[in-house]
Amino acid sequence: MNDKQLEKVRKGDFLLLPHYMKWVGIIPVLLGVTLFFTQGYQSIFEGEVLVGIRGNLVLLGFLLIILSKEKFPDERLLNIRHKAMAFAFMHGMTLVIVLPFLNYFAASLLNGKMVTYFMDFGVFSVFIFQMVYLINYWRFKRDL
Repeated sequence: MNDKQLEKVRKGDFLLLPHYMKWVGIIPVLLGVTLFFTQGYQSIFEGEVLVGIRGNLVLLGFLLIILSKEKFPDERLLNIRHKAMAFAFMHGMTLVIVLPFLNYFAASLLNGKMVTYFMDFGVFSVFIFQMVYLINYWRFKRDL
């Protein structure tokens, strides 16, 4: 990183991807959603491999969309990006704190049997974080 880029980071301007990467990010999202709806027709990938590919494609696509610049960036959009990231972080931390308790209570209601759908928390939490960010970003941008 050179001095000019480092100075931008210190001022609060983040190093973001070019605008066209939003359109590139739509491709993995659509491919992952398509794999989700055609899961019965897939014979090459079975079970957890297909689930992992679908989930990671959707997460990668949303990450590219989140990290891309706007077509005409200005200070207000940067402020909105910061606000949306703060909301997503707060909701993510709430989820990290609440979900283990929810898992414990659900397991105690089922007489000690562990609830499997709360166990794979990593991909789910990243997905929720990305959705909260995108929803708040688009909501704040609409209210401009």
